[in-house]
Amino acid sequence: MLRLRRSRLFLVLAVFIVIALYHFTNFGGLGDGSTSSVENLKTFSSKDSSGKSATKSTSVTDESPATRKPASKGSPAQEDPEDLSDTGKSSDNATPSQTPAAPFKEADKESDTSANEVAGSEPQEKDVEEPKSLQNTTKVTGEPATVAQSPAEPMLDASGEANSDGRSEVIAAPDDGMPKIHWTPLPEHFPIPTKSLIPMPTGKPKAIPTVQYSKFSKESEEQKVELEAKRDKIKKTFAFSWDGYRKNAWMHDELSPVSGNYRDPFCGWAATLVDSLDTLWMLGMKNEFEEAAEAVGKIDFTTSIRNNLPLFEVTIRYLGGLVGAYDISGSKYKVLLDKAVELAEVLMGAFDTPNRMPMTYYLWKPTFASQPHRAKTRVVLAEIGSLSLEFTRLAQITKETKYYDAIARITDEFERWQNNTKMPGLFPKQVDASGCKKPDPSYITPVDHSAQKGPGYYNEQSPQIPKSSKKTSSGEKTDDAPGKAAGKRDPEPDTSVKESEHGLEKRQISDTEPAVETAKPKPDCVAQGLNSPPGSAWEEFTIGGMADSIYEYLPKEYMLLGGLEEKYQTMFEMAAEATKKNLLFRPMIEDEERNVLVAGMVSTSGKPDTTSTKNSKFKPEQAHLTCFAGGMFAMGAKLFDRKDDIDIAKRLTDGCVWAYEMTPTGIMPEHFLVTPCEDLKKCPFNKTLWYEKLDPYHPRSQTRTYSKQTVLDDSRKESSGQAAAKITQPDSVDDNSSSKKEQTSSTEASTSALRKRQIGDIEHDKLIQADRKKEPDEPVPGPEAINAARKPSDRTEPGDGDDKAEEKKPAKEEADSPEAKETSTATSAEEKPEPIAPSIEAYNPPPIPSQEDYAKSRIKGEKLPKGVIRVTSSKYILRPEALESVFIMYRVTGDDYWREKGWNMFTAIQNYTRAEYGATAISDVMSETPYPLDEMESFWLAETLKYLYLLFSEPDYYSLDDYVLYDSFSPLVGL
Repeated sequence: MLRLRRSRLFLVLAVFIVIALYHFTNFGGLGDGSTSSVENLKTFSSKDSSGKSATKSTSVTDESPATRKPASKGSPAQEDPEDLSDTGKSSDNATPSQTPAAPFKEADKESDTSANEVAGSEPQEKDVEEPKSLQNTTKVTGEPATVAQSPAEPMLDASGEANSDGRSEVIAAPDDGMPKIHWTPLPEHFPIPTKSLIPMPTGKPKAIPTVQYSKFSKESEEQKVELEAKRDKIKKTFAFSWDGYRKNAWMHDELSPVSGNYRDPFCGWAATLVDSLDTLWMLGMKNEFEEAAEAVGKIDFTTSIRNNLPLFEVTIRYLGGLVGAYDISGSKYKVLLDKAVELAEVLMGAFDTPNRMPMTYYLWKPTFASQPHRAKTRVVLAEIGSLSLEFTRLAQITKETKYYDAIARITDEFERWQNNTKMPGLFPKQVDASGCKKPDPSYITPVDHSAQKGPGYYNEQSPQIPKSSKKTSSGEKTDDAPGKAAGKRDPEPDTSVKESEHGLEKRQISDTEPAVETAKPKPDCVAQGLNSPPGSAWEEFTIGGMADSIYEYLPKEYMLLGGLEEKYQTMFEMAAEATKKNLLFRPMIEDEERNVLVAGMVSTSGKPDTTSTKNSKFKPEQAHLTCFAGGMFAMGAKLFDRKDDIDIAKRLTDGCVWAYEMTPTGIMPEHFLVTPCEDLKKCPFNKTLWYEKLDPYHPRSQTRTYSKQTVLDDSRKESSGQAAAKITQPDSVDDNSSSKKEQTSSTEASTSALRKRQIGDIEHDKLIQADRKKEPDEPVPGPEAINAARKPSDRTEPGDGDDKAEEKKPAKEEADSPEAKETSTATSAEEKPEPIAPSIEAYNPPPIPSQEDYAKSRIKGEKLPKGVIRVTSSKYILRPEALESVFIMYRVTGDDYWREKGWNMFTAIQNYTRAEYGATAISDVMSETPYPLDEMESFWLAETLKYLYLLFSEPDYYSLDDYVLYDSFSPLVGL
């Protein structure tokens, strides 16, 4: 009884403890079933040094200039459709004063310092509540009316699939009371000693040639007024879109300009706000800049609504936006640099791999980040090769070598590989960055071949493979195991499977004489540099999408480093020559005098004969992402004294201008295929060639059909001859046993064939088999002979070799015989009238259209401009690449032609993309009434309108000789 009472007492105490935990902690939130529960368990009831929850954070009631309203009654403004998201708005955890996270500890230092400590600053208290006086501090005069906001529906691509990982729609989950997970500094698994870090180049910068045109003509007063009016219109366009973002999507990544909702396709860190900071400053919108800079201080880069950080997108939009804004504003807003450092510290964890090649999608949460990782075997080229400018500039500002070391190691790997790819000078669209060579086939055994990562994966405890048995000259089986005499076998258990049943060889079991061999030890990783992904027999080479910015950054990084690192020049020149040799082509357009160029794409196997279609396939594609190439070639021509490349730059840029002008809307499609010219110097418009490209199979269709029909007829004749020979060949009667065997075999074959054949063919086959027994010289029976053979009066049974006919039987006996009954049945069946088939009109298919008719039909239906083969993606998402090259070409050449074309492009974009709250992407530039996609990416404000504004500004306003132009502007160090 005493024991029973004690157990009841313990049970009651346990119930009270559970109830207390439920009420006084967030334990109750763990029952939501989300994937964040594992992380929450790890952070559950963790305490800081003061005994309070280490993960508890403050909240900001309002993050926008206007008082926020939820999207719907009873639901917060943000909702998360994905179970993987476990945090709310990134700014909810912001504290009144933000300080950047501590940099990574060196390998030789202790790592017990607080995560929030910075050199020269006091550690922050984690449980400080924000004073109410700091709430609603971002209101400005003329505040717009409040607009209820809600997350937009995730965007789908043309195929109906969700967007790629770099742009992944994420909606924050409602606040469930659980503490948010935050990134914290962790010891590196593969640290680099401080002495081994690659330092930034030092010394006096080289005298870099000027990029901008030096003889701009002085503008008249009338021209100044016109330019001022154009700049004012561009500024108003920017202000309209910015105001729509500020009212409806403040502190979110993007605005949905049609519906007034918002999107968070990246990390929920206000991508549009951060990415547009430098444009605000350039356009003279200082009040808006300061408001945005203050909002940046509330972004918490140590937590995100995404589980993985897209390294490339985060670097160019967030890190580049912060560093560029800090530079362009004269380094007056320290919060921008502090936040840039905070973000960079988080991203540095992606470089903690054995070969220091980054994980392009970084799992930042401590549970995952604390585990060792390796870069992937299939990485997008641009995502790993376009990090240099942002990290280099941050290293120059902060004097932290580790930021430059991170990108310098990537550049070194690309430099080693550049001349050894399947197209020397260029890199394939996808890269193996794992640092591990594909296993040698000699190490793969039958055990682990079928499941390299499964139970059969080889290790030292893997099963051993028995050696095969051999037969001796006497027919006995022997094993190759050492110590066994030929022909001798160990006794077998009675329960074993017999060889006669399945033809299986038995394994020998012996403790003293094992019949096995030890497999070769397989190395865990054979080190290698950057390489082609495993199994890439063919690879695609382009300077467009998935590859573009790695080449664009080479001359700009050279400028940023003051010309002190020559490898960037060498790599650019190799890439430029390979591009001109393999990718550039002239499209066949209506205006024969307009000599434009386009950079296409090549798929190659890498074999020496790249001119053969068996080893190389050229795709004549023009893509909007490729339109940066004109500006790149112009910059390279000026920096590296490549005078011939100026003409290449002009023709490439004009090729993109032509792509804008050819459509009904005046806007270039995302990408399309065009007819390539056979001669780069002279290319008259050839309608016949264009029609052949529109209907590539028609010119060969008649010849192909005739040749196939001829081959088919010949094969039929040959088959008929063989069948006739088989029918006329007599059966041998000399060997009765042989004849019976053949008859038995024939019967078995025909029996199995009956399963797949029609019952009506049986009688016909019987007659054919009977006729095979006639004389060899007798002709092959035709249909008439077969029908005649069906009559019993004409049928005679062959004798046993005699020519005489068999004597007739008495009538009664003959009638009672089985043969007579069978014949009678056949006769009665034959005498029945056959049904008359209904008359059906002959099939008269419509005539095959001529090549011209088919081509004209496609041109009309698809609204194809002259020379265009197919518009593979007709949308426009407010991209900046073409206008970037137009701006650079004006600054490099001083030719007003580019200003004229740029204004026409801007006018067309304005006419078709303006929406209720901003500018929207459109679905089809080939239609005069395109459907709005309700999407406004951050580069519309950060780049497209910035290049337009600078195009019509004074040439020395942010000169290309003083600033490096990437997503944001950074001044040249020491120049």
